[in-house]
Amino acid sequence: MARRYSSSLKYLVFQSQARKSALASFSELWASSGHQLLDASKVRFDVIDGRAVDAFYLWGGDAQFPWEDVPAWKALDARGFDLSIWHDQQLCGLCYATPRNSKVTIKIVLLEGSSDSEHPLKGLIAALALGAIDSYARIIGCSRIEIQEPRPDVVPTYERLGFSYDESQRLVISVEHT
Repeated sequence: MARRYSSSLKYLVFQSQARKSALASFSELWASSGHQLLDASKVRFDVIDGRAVDAFYLWGGDAQFPWEDVPAWKALDARGFDLSIWHDQQLCGLCYATPRNSKVTIKIVLLEGSSDSEHPLKGLIAALALGAIDSYARIIGCSRIEIQEPRPDVVPTYERLGFSYDESQRLVISVEHT
């Protein structure tokens, strides 16, 4: 039992480190770009917990995925990576990724931005999530990120971020290229 606990704790630490590292990278990049339209200090990355699920419900009927199930998935998958993306007190995006039993590939299982066309991180959610997943992948030693069952309408967004179809028709990106 102690071994499972220490393994779970290890991955919680890795996940926290990945969120912090990705947020610091975003803040630094945003500040150096000179953009004034967004206060990057109000952006934060967190877990998907009850507060995030409650905020997700405020998105209304346009939400696509079962985010309320993610905390239960996390309890069963210590290596699973959950991410809520906030601007101040507004939830702007959610993501869940997992390597499952792979030592090579982490899969983005769910990724969704708020349907509010005015939310302050509109157009940035996929890139922010990718940055956090890339950071986590590097920590746990995965060399590839895959989009699991991508919706056809968002494939161009992933391609702009550097993803491409491999020989097995999986939408992937090498961690070295993120």
